[in-house]
Amino acid sequence: MAWHVFIPDSLLEETDDPKIRTYKVGQIARACAIFGVEHIWIYNAGGRDGRFIKTILEYAETPQYLRKRLFPLMPELRYVGVIPPLRTPHHKLKGKPKVGEIREGFAFRKGRRVYADIGLDDLALVEGGVEGRATFRIVSVRPLRVIPAKPVEYWGYRVHLTGKSLAKTLKKARLDLAIATSRKGRDIREVKLPPLEGEVGFIFGSPRKGVMELLGEEEYDFDLILNTIPNQRTATVRTEEAVLATLAVFNLIRRD
Repeated sequence: MAWHVFIPDSLLEETDDPKIRTYKVGQIARACAIFGVEHIWIYNAGGRDGRFIKTILEYAETPQYLRKRLFPLMPELRYVGVIPPLRTPHHKLKGKPKVGEIREGFAFRKGRRVYADIGLDDLALVEGGVEGRATFRIVSVRPLRVIPAKPVEYWGYRVHLTGKSLAKTLKKARLDLAIATSRKGRDIREVKLPPLEGEVGFIFGSPRKGVMELLGEEEYDFDLILNTIPNQRTATVRTEEAVLATLAVFNLIRRD
């Protein structure tokens, strides 16, 4: 099973403060990391911040020791210090290398050989033709050597900026179960939820428009349209708050 979260490129339309904008995106990154979301989709809702949102989400997901290699200096990253660290399994700290340990790294050619920065004091010699960001397993510590590997635990999320409408983005994701969130949806406490299997998507609206309004004249057959925050005591619920609340509810019934 894999979880997908869908957010609009108009997520930040209510604020122009760059620090607050960065923090709001960081809250979504943190919520998705806490509950093991593997894909974050940014759909076109008439906003202008899709690329900014994608950059901040990807920066937050990248291990700290790789950020300087993968992200040049840019104004979008000016306030990334306000983003809470994700502390996911692939955000490793420095330590003594151990055979069998899996680490995220960046591989590059140096002369005739390929080396990888895996967040340790020394570069690791790569066995295999991988270059760029990749996941590696340590197979030797003296000398330090690694091979490409697949993680066996949660390893962060991927970000997809589609430039497409909500309906087209959902179709591209090929979900097995699509759950739209809406204050006008059915009370989640009164719904018999289906098994969470396969590719499961959670769809969120913008600060000013709900999911169904953003869908417009296009058609998409949601499996469920739910109010995941019944009896809310505030006039509105921000998107980043809705993401955290919704994932927390469904995490209680997750069985994988």
